Amino acid sequence: MSAHIGPDVTGPDRIGPGNAGPEGAGLIGRDRERERVAALLAALPRDGGQVLHLSGAPGTGRTAVLRHAAARAAEQGVRVLSTAWAPAERAWPLAALNHLLRPALPQATGVPDRERAVLDTAFGGGPATPAPAELAAAVLRLLDTLPGPVLLCVDDLDRLDPASRDTLRAVAGLCGGTRVGLIVTERTVSGAPPCPHPQTVTLGRLPDPQARALVARAGRVTGYAEEQLVLAVARGNPLALTELSLGDGPLGDTACFGMLPATPRLAEAYAEDRQALSAPARTVLLTAALSASPVTRDILAASALLLDSADAARDGLAEVVARGLVVESPGPTDADENAGAMEAVGTLRTGEVEAVGTLHTGVADTGTAGAVDAEVAADHLRFPDPLVRPAVLGLESTARRMTAHAALGQSIGSPAHAAWHAARCAVGPDEELARRLESLAAGPRPGGAVLVALAALEGAARLSPDPERGAARLLRAAELAGERGLADQALRYVRQIDPTGLGTLGRALLLRVYDLLPGSGTGGRERIAELCEAAREVAAQDPALARKLLLAAARRGRWQQCGPDERHLLLRTAGELRAGPRDAWYLTVTALTDPLRVPGPADPRPAPGVSGADHRSLLSQAATLTLDFERAAPLLEETEAALRAEGRYRQLPLILVPRAMCRIWLGGEWHTARALAEEARTIADRTGQPDWAARATGMLGILEALRGEHDRSLEYAAEVEESSLRLGQNRQLSLAVLARALTASGTGRYAEAYDRLRSLFTDPATPYAFEQFWGLAFLAEAAPPAGEQADARTVVDHVASLTGERCAPLLRRILAYADAVLAPEGEAEARYRRALRPGIEVWPLLHGMTAFGYGAWLRRRRRVTDSRTPLATAESVFRTLGASSRAAQTASELRATGWAAEGDSAGTPAGDASGSDLTRVLSPQQLTIARLAARGLTNRAIGEQLRLSPRTVASHLYQIFPKLGVSSRAQLAALMGTG
Repeated sequence: MSAHIGPDVTGPDRIGPGNAGPEGAGLIGRDRERERVAALLAALPRDGGQVLHLSGAPGTGRTAVLRHAAARAAEQGVRVLSTAWAPAERAWPLAALNHLLRPALPQATGVPDRERAVLDTAFGGGPATPAPAELAAAVLRLLDTLPGPVLLCVDDLDRLDPASRDTLRAVAGLCGGTRVGLIVTERTVSGAPPCPHPQTVTLGRLPDPQARALVARAGRVTGYAEEQLVLAVARGNPLALTELSLGDGPLGDTACFGMLPATPRLAEAYAEDRQALSAPARTVLLTAALSASPVTRDILAASALLLDSADAARDGLAEVVARGLVVESPGPTDADENAGAMEAVGTLRTGEVEAVGTLHTGVADTGTAGAVDAEVAADHLRFPDPLVRPAVLGLESTARRMTAHAALGQSIGSPAHAAWHAARCAVGPDEELARRLESLAAGPRPGGAVLVALAALEGAARLSPDPERGAARLLRAAELAGERGLADQALRYVRQIDPTGLGTLGRALLLRVYDLLPGSGTGGRERIAELCEAAREVAAQDPALARKLLLAAARRGRWQQCGPDERHLLLRTAGELRAGPRDAWYLTVTALTDPLRVPGPADPRPAPGVSGADHRSLLSQAATLTLDFERAAPLLEETEAALRAEGRYRQLPLILVPRAMCRIWLGGEWHTARALAEEARTIADRTGQPDWAARATGMLGILEALRGEHDRSLEYAAEVEESSLRLGQNRQLSLAVLARALTASGTGRYAEAYDRLRSLFTDPATPYAFEQFWGLAFLAEAAPPAGEQADARTVVDHVASLTGERCAPLLRRILAYADAVLAPEGEAEARYRRALRPGIEVWPLLHGMTAFGYGAWLRRRRRVTDSRTPLATAESVFRTLGASSRAAQTASELRATGWAAEGDSAGTPAGDASGSDLTRVLSPQQLTIARLAARGLTNRAIGEQLRLSPRTVASHLYQIFPKLGVSSRAQLAALMGTG
């Protein structure tokens, strides 16, 4: 305990539980509490003392708020006195109050005699402790002698010595009207008397964004997936958020219920709860916390073995329940919170595990265990606060936990659960036990249940008499960790393996694991042949592994733009391994290798052994690569939800980037696409996937170019180019090409835009994919102002000849748009009408582009009235999407027809000419040209924006200058207020 005064005060010495973090880091969140503290400090010199009472469960950050209050008070020149609980001094009367007042006690000479006598009795070794009310009055008189207002900060009021606690409660009732403010913290305890007249704030969980920020500041986790585990286990508890992590050692006892191990600091927060129990109750609490089974009968049976008494076990359980540490519920419940928010014990409790009939352990039915009442046979125990469970295990010795494991292994009725406990205290190789333990890794592994599977495979590897089989089990654990994005955990398993002792299956599995580790995207094309060969070798023994290997090879081939030999190898191997022509896995490999080889929409069949989420993932990838976004969008959304539920965070960027692609074309607003791409980039960065981070960055570059944020788009494009060079993945450069080309066209540089887009089609031997299909629309758009209609026509005809009738609806619409934009004069209108046929509204961006092209074409043919409707439609679509540069260009065209565009904010030109003067002397088109010329655009640039030849622009300016009485562009700029 300590006390602090003066302007340099930062509150209580010890960093208490919560989110205070390092000194100076400050609170994260807790806005309500900040406001209460600020109000109390503001009232001190003006309205007198107030009391703020902060309560909450262990670890909710009460001390953090107290530190914040002390720091703010010191900044304002308020004297701060503080005290906190110290276990060794709890038996000493008034110890905490003495520490609180120690800096002020020398001022006691200025206190009236009566109050000074009370203080002397209390702190000078008097024969008796003064009454709380009497001592409280004397304390306030003492504090009144100090200059200026005073803030008392009292941490853990409920844990102070009783005399100090009672006196401080009396102080709280008397400090109104004084210059003394009081902030106290205490744990939430039902039935405890509150402080008199306080403002009470109960601290709860931190919301998700603030919880993430606190985890990041703590710096204990190493990746996105581990962060998600911590968030799920901690459930917003600030202390848990700062203390929990996977660590760098083997998974411990807490893994069996999907929890992370407690640090000593986290365990200490619950130590008093445990210490207050009797010895039998502590044994029952340990057994319940350690047990893989939630069944009350099993826990009581094991406790009875440990206590040599069924009655003592029952009494101990009753005490633990009475304390509120556990609760009983009839029968199993899906709402069981023993494993925290993640429902991590699901794997251990499912019928799948219970149905493993071969896991019989021959549990001994001791007389003691059999004495447990049958009426509790169906009851289950759960922990209302899941953090109590790892905390209890952290407070117990290894010897006590091993003894409890042995008792649970003999007492638990479920063979699978019993195998877990038997394995924890096994000391030598045991293949039968290893096989039973390995079975716990089977089946679905949502959320924290992945820890159950990893720990089971770890334990099975340790118990394996055969080194090769043990290595295979570690590789399965590494694969599982890698798939979940737990890269450090996967590396830890891999480092325990000697590759020279592996067989064919082991080597293939090691190749698969390496493909999941950070940096796996780099490397030459030779890895493609290696993956294909490994897939063929293990296809008969492990078909699922063979499919994963070939899918990895196909992804590598796509992004590295492999040559014809590698593509032939991929397609041949896929044909050998496929389950049938409609195998979803086969279709995805084909789409990655050559999208135009994928047959038209049908009903693909899932590959044998492929889960529903994986099947949807395969279908969505194939649909995205073939530009079938209508089919892909719902599949991608379903797959994303399934991956999040299962904790497969490493795969999320593979879904979020395509979702962003779909939203660019299908979405009515682009903020959703932007959010998806940003999240994909964040997750890819934090799961060690720089290749997918670059792809997400490419999507952001394209989006920013479309939105008119050209500088930011170019920054993203540069990032993608640098990443592609570093990774050796040429395909990603096409995303940068699209971003740069859209930036060029968005700023009127159509010739540059066309040249960049044309580069996407220079190698006819490389299979076209979505980048070329996207680029086709923008290539056709840039061709007329760039004077490249004939060349663009050859590109469009070539793509159309490759796709035929098999292409997806969006690609058919893009081809129809390009056909209209590049059509001969006499056929253009009919082709525009065909491109605008019903259904185009599904693709807002393409709808806007087509309507704009048609409207501009009509206006250039002096069909001004007819042009207004498509131009107005295009302007509205672009504005809704957030395509600002396109909306501005369309608004300019619309003004040239004599109509004001929706949301037109061109304003009235400044200078000597008013807006009405200009509109009286200039036509709408001349006014538009004058504004662009005044901004400094050349005749060619103005012509590119307005789809006019430079000669036509010069002719208009020749007429505009005399009408406005100017003879140069500088004078025009000055007149229009842009000079």
